Amino acid sequence: METKPRYFCSDCNEVFKTKKLRTKHAIHAIHMRDRTCIDCCMVFYAPNGLTLHKALNKNHRPQLAAVEPSPSPDTKEAEPKLDHFSTVWWRGSAEVALMERPDYGFAWTSPALTEGFYTLLLSELLDSDRRASEGFPIAGQRSIKSANTKFPRSSVNNTPLCPPEPSASLPRAYAALVIDCEMVELEDHVQDLVSISVVDFLSGRIVLGSLVQPISRVKDWRTRVTGVHPSILRTAKQDPSKTVLQGWPEVREKIFAIADSNTVFVGHALPNDLKILRIATDRVVDSVALTAYAAFGRSVAKFPRRWSLKTACEELMGVEVQMKYCPHDPLEDALATRELIIWCLTHPARLLEWGDTVRVNHEIVVEERRERQRIEALKRAELSRAESGGNY
Repeated sequence: METKPRYFCSDCNEVFKTKKLRTKHAIHAIHMRDRTCIDCCMVFYAPNGLTLHKALNKNHRPQLAAVEPSPSPDTKEAEPKLDHFSTVWWRGSAEVALMERPDYGFAWTSPALTEGFYTLLLSELLDSDRRASEGFPIAGQRSIKSANTKFPRSSVNNTPLCPPEPSASLPRAYAALVIDCEMVELEDHVQDLVSISVVDFLSGRIVLGSLVQPISRVKDWRTRVTGVHPSILRTAKQDPSKTVLQGWPEVREKIFAIADSNTVFVGHALPNDLKILRIATDRVVDSVALTAYAAFGRSVAKFPRRWSLKTACEELMGVEVQMKYCPHDPLEDALATRELIIWCLTHPARLLEWGDTVRVNHEIVVEERRERQRIEALKRAELSRAESGGNY
């Protein structure tokens, strides 16, 4: 009797009926990294398939190894490092504040900025009206449905808190931080944090990067977007060199250890990230607002359209992020947000020119939609009259 071929994942030994199913598993579970192209997400089964593919596609990024911190002369063995979670690979980042900025594998990243650029950033702080219209969290006002957490209720403050005031105990608060979060859906339809990247806006260095254990039972891991699966969390917890933070409360605590009330929080669709972290601050810069300002002006009460990070980077900078069929990388998104804001602040004329073009295109699309709706309404009215026996 002829047996049907079975396809194994070399990392977890899970069996699949077809190669296609195994390929989907490899991409979504981030397995078989030595056989998977990190740019186009193709999986190769021949021994030299990936090597040949890389040779034929030299524009693809190299498979980077984690950055190893220099061993301390006072200890025989280096301390375990805090690794940054990426949906493509693990990158070391424990000693990043003490090292020169490492190469994260993205050719489009800008070098460290001068402090004078900080003044430009401050000019784009959102005012109170814009923060309210965009739905930024307000201190002490619970804006998110509470989840049934694994933590004792007395130990979790679910209301948004402001960063601490500057003090002698916090001498190294960052001037500006770029934040990107990936979320999963809990059983009670609440979003929760599963991975985060925090980057120093001025230097481009990783300040914090980690997987995060959700605070309650997960209904949908959104693995195709987050790149996170329970097996990844289990593996990270068992590895002494990896760190998994315990829920958004611990993440917020770590952010408040490096930020104060003067820190500018930067992001793309930043209200979503600050809501999940329960952080309330009036010092925010959102790349969604910068691009929408160029198209619709600063006086509009509510933006008619918002551009995604992927679209804005492609149209303004010619940079492709969030590759098709690949999970989102929070580090890539944080660095791309930084680049997008740098570009917007340094190319105001080109930004306005782009804004004029996309506004006209948006108005055309809106007018076409209205015309289709008008025609459909007429057809429904005629059909209703016909069914009721009326005259045309």
